[in-house]
Amino acid sequence: MGMAGFSSLGEFKQALTRDYNRINSSIFASGVVTLKIDVLEDRISMLAVHKRQPALQTLSRENAHIADLADLYLIKAFKKEMKQILVEEYGLDVVAVFKDYDAVAQLSSTMVLLKKEV
Repeated sequence: MGMAGFSSLGEFKQALTRDYNRINSSIFASGVVTLKIDVLEDRISMLAVHKRQPALQTLSRENAHIADLADLYLIKAFKKEMKQILVEEYGLDVVAVFKDYDAVAQLSSTMVLLKKEV
């Protein structure tokens, strides 16, 4: 199986869930409320419900532009760390990590594109 030594897709997704939460906790000091991971051919899709940080909620009310910039750079940090883990710990050949966050819905979507099927 091409899942970096995992014996099942379920085990692979559980490990990804742990790493996603660990990265999220290191950046935002909190895990996610829910996370759904789907693997299809050369793509890994992650849809998460987040709990918005109170400081970022306040910043959004006071200056939405600055809050958007903060979100952008926090997302960049997340993507960099996620890609590093997928390459170094999972042995995956990552083309790109895409991520977007909707602060109002408190939802994020992450898409990982790989060079070959998982």
